[in-house]
Amino acid sequence: MARALHLFNNGRRLGNNRCVLRGCTRRIDAHYFFSTTSWQHPDAGDFESRTKPRVLILGSGWAGFTLARRLDKNLFDVRVVSPSNHFLFTPLLPSTAVGTLEFRAIQEPVRTIENLGQYYQAKALDIDMDERTVACEDLYKGVKFDVRYDYLCIAGGMKSNTFNTPKVAELEGVVVFFLKHLYHARQIRNRIVECFERASNYTIPVVQRDRLLSFIVVGGGPTSCEFMSELHDFVTKDVVKWYPELAPHIKLTLVEAGPGILGSFDKALSEYYLEKLREMDIDVKLSTAVSAIEERYVDGE
Repeated sequence: MARALHLFNNGRRLGNNRCVLRGCTRRIDAHYFFSTTSWQHPDAGDFESRTKPRVLILGSGWAGFTLARRLDKNLFDVRVVSPSNHFLFTPLLPSTAVGTLEFRAIQEPVRTIENLGQYYQAKALDIDMDERTVACEDLYKGVKFDVRYDYLCIAGGMKSNTFNTPKVAELEGVVVFFLKHLYHARQIRNRIVECFERASNYTIPVVQRDRLLSFIVVGGGPTSCEFMSELHDFVTKDVVKWYPELAPHIKLTLVEAGPGILGSFDKALSEYYLEKLREMDIDVKLSTAVSAIEERYVDGE
């Protein structure tokens, strides 16, 4: 039996478990630790010995990724903190939700940036302007660490506004889906396939089949309208080939609180697109705000 290995944090053993190394002829007893307390990242100590100013960028979106790529690495030590380890070309995101494009076609990994000093897949929790330090939290295990900087760029973007609509937060990922990140598109694609597979079961009642195949898009902005068009093409050109008996049960609805869609575009273009949506038999409800989300169940569900 190999001698046990003890790992300590500040003289205190934090964990005790046994691991078996497969392919080994003997078992090794080992003690490992996991701590959610703050610690110093291994490369944090090189800050004092740096030979060029450190630029720390928070976020890997349009602004953060572009800045990290374009900064001269011969002049700056460029580092990125972001929960997302890739840049996402958001205009094409609706296409990935229905399979028109594959996910890999619209993303660029952060680590492909040439001569990038370091990338931390973490969340930035706090900024100490006096000490020029950003407190971060590891995305997977919640381990906290600090990153120092000379110059700081905050490019974290923003979250979708739900206007505190009841039940949206509770039902997110179940029957409510946003479309802002790559994992959102994956969730939507999986949910669409699930709905059609469940609806194809001959044992379920008609009312449940109609509910499963009713898709509602909230918002009349560019992303919502683009996704609605993609969804319409998907269900009318692809899905009907696989589930022809379900075509009469499909219903697409677009809900917009304002008097029209695509408010940031020219009025003539907005009206033209609205007309096209209605020609595609999409139920467009204008001047209609979502007041709440309710869970409803039918017999047999």
